[in-house]
Amino acid sequence: MKVKTVGDGEPEHAVMYCVHGNEPCGKLAVERILHEKPEFREPVKLVFANEKAYKERKSQMDKDLNRVWNSDRNDTHEEKLAEAIKREIKGMTVLDLHSSFSHPEPFGLKTRKLGKIEEQLRKLPVRKSASIEEAYDSQIEEIDRVAVECGYTRTQKTIENAYNITKDFLRHNNIIKGEAEEKEHDNYNIYDKVEGSGYQFTRKNFRKIQKGETYAIKKDEKLKAKEDFYPIMMSTTGYDDMIGFKAKKVD
Repeated sequence: MKVKTVGDGEPEHAVMYCVHGNEPCGKLAVERILHEKPEFREPVKLVFANEKAYKERKSQMDKDLNRVWNSDRNDTHEEKLAEAIKREIKGMTVLDLHSSFSHPEPFGLKTRKLGKIEEQLRKLPVRKSASIEEAYDSQIEEIDRVAVECGYTRTQKTIENAYNITKDFLRHNNIIKGEAEEKEHDNYNIYDKVEGSGYQFTRKNFRKIQKGETYAIKKDEKLKAKEDFYPIMMSTTGYDDMIGFKAKKVD
């Protein structure tokens, strides 16, 4: 982990990136912003999370960092890292930048229902957001963490998305000059995950799958929907142990 604070004073906000070491878009976006040398009206903490995995060009060294935030163990690299990161961002509002193999456009992930996450997301250039806390019980407690999937991993468009998202986060919180316009977006509630490995995901994320329709295949095996749902973060190669998540659209 590498931590840097820019601006004067004690920061209330942080930008975190490379939680997964093979998702460099946030790092490149932050470096671009720093190269521009903006005036920092308020301080912000920059957290280069899983530096070791980034250097190895891996998602993780031992375990998925996003699944061990509340682990009661301290045996692996990511478990130790989780404790150190939580100390760094305790009580802060955090923008957490990611990329994936699932969807080309950026979308937000709400890691808890309370706090400032909804307000922050409305100021970011995303058209969709999903609440993930029902499917993952490993979210960082008592931290307003705004996670954003910026697009396909290792594409120039995703780096540009991460840059624009970070700039709007900094503008909205008066960290740099400028205003971030409020934007409407579609809301989803993730309620379940589809486990399994070796499947080819055959549909598109955020497009409704009707009950009975096939959405993944493996050789002669087909996975058919048992109910209507919206796929989110489903992909062929994104996970070792699952295809992705099921969600309902929220009015």
